[in-house]
Amino acid sequence: MRTVTFERINQNITVNRKVANAVIKTSVRPYGRRKKSRTRAPGEVQALNEISVARWQKAVKAGKIVKTGQRSMYYDYR
Repeated sequence: MRTVTFERINQNITVNRKVANAVIKTSVRPYGRRKKSRTRAPGEVQALNEISVARWQKAVKAGKIVKTGQRSMYYDYR
């Protein structure tokens, strides 16, 4: 079995650091990770809009929305 000391590991890291960083920089996209998304079907968009409007109107009726300023509101979503 081969034994390796911490000094050898640290030396190996310092020797290969520049190469490893270069590989990482070239393999990663310039804008970070690519966001995966799919376009929603028109019926799905309409259904989600109706659900969100109904939830908002229900919260207004229940008094869970409080106007905290001229342009800000607090929505107690619990």
